[in-house]
Amino acid sequence: MKYKFMEPREIKHNDDVYALFFSKHIRAEDGIKFFTPPEYPLQIGLIEHSEDKKVEPHIHRNFYYDVNTTQEYLYVEKGKGIKVKIFTHKWEIIEEMLLSAGDSILFVNGGHGLDIPKGCRIFEVKQGPYPGDEKAKIFKE
Repeated sequence: MKYKFMEPREIKHNDDVYALFFSKHIRAEDGIKFFTPPEYPLQIGLIEHSEDKKVEPHIHRNFYYDVNTTQEYLYVEKGKGIKVKIFTHKWEIIEEMLLSAGDSILFVNGGHGLDIPKGCRIFEVKQGPYPGDEKAKIFKE
């Protein structure tokens, strides 16, 4: 069975991508589909097979990655009404949106803020090692 292919929604400002929103309804064609460009430091893909599939045992090679930015990926496992604000580097609001269980977002550029209601459960993935908030983040005044 083939699924209708659906792309993530790009959140842009002046032709620059600030985030990629992945709806809980997003589907991949049968197999594996990566949604991020190969140059992104985080590679986000979806695996959907219409039949049983075996991935051969493997080990990832040690490899040096030259990364000069931090991207952050959030997957909402449980909850709804998570308010996301996406900002330019000058703190201009580009977009406000609501996420709920099954939705996810990749912050690519600029800034973001979250209002998370009680009872939500969100997985966060970003590059490490993490140097702590003081070195890693610039907070809005």
